[in-house]
Amino acid sequence: MIFKKLLYLFTLGLLLVSCKPSYMITHVENSVVKIDSTFDAYPQPQMHELVKKYKTLLDKEMNQVIGTSTQFMDYGIPESLLTNFTSDVMKAYGDEHLPAGADIAVMNVHGHRATMPKGEITIGNLYEIYSFDNTIVFLDLKGSDLNDIFRAYAGMGGGGISSNVKLVIENKKVKSVSINGKLIDDNKIYHIVTLDYLADGNNGMSAFKNAVKLTDTGITLRDIMIDYVREQTRQGKEITSQLDGRITVLN
Repeated sequence: MIFKKLLYLFTLGLLLVSCKPSYMITHVENSVVKIDSTFDAYPQPQMHELVKKYKTLLDKEMNQVIGTSTQFMDYGIPESLLTNFTSDVMKAYGDEHLPAGADIAVMNVHGHRATMPKGEITIGNLYEIYSFDNTIVFLDLKGSDLNDIFRAYAGMGGGGISSNVKLVIENKKVKSVSINGKLIDDNKIYHIVTLDYLADGNNGMSAFKNAVKLTDTGITLRDIMIDYVREQTRQGKEITSQLDGRITVLN
């Protein structure tokens, strides 16, 4: 008897499942809702207080002064105070974390989205400058591919490169290039510090996709720049940069 009841319930369940209705969209309507000041007439007090609470905490964090810059720094080509500063910090990071150190550091000019002010540097300033969550990547690259990177830089008229590089551009082509005063060996493997965005071949850096080894640190450029400024301050030093002729464009 129990078996028959169970069989009945099971059969009924199958019938219900098999008879489950299906649905399909037969009509769609849409309208544009303009988000403007009219919504301010009916504020949500609880939401307003919640936002105010977190804004206060965020402002406190972003307005925290962590260092001092001796000069105003802008970004641009062929080289600039800010691109030079960032590239050199990246190179120093590679020297510290790679067993054999870094040969060069490479970054894109528009990895910066704001200028560095003269005077006090806040965390908010560095979030504005390095607004992307680009991570630091270590690449092992053959010299022949590295020469292709410099050819791309020559076509762009410059970019972000560490100070141990001397690149001379003429008619958007490489006239000469050296690292630590030495010509590039096509067959040598070079240790490069760059950003994940460039390692993916973006911004004309397609030769980076030929890397024989790639390590994404997962550490953002912004984080290492914040740490660097803090460490310099701890040592009683100010932030500075210079135009040193690492990239020269001949007319």
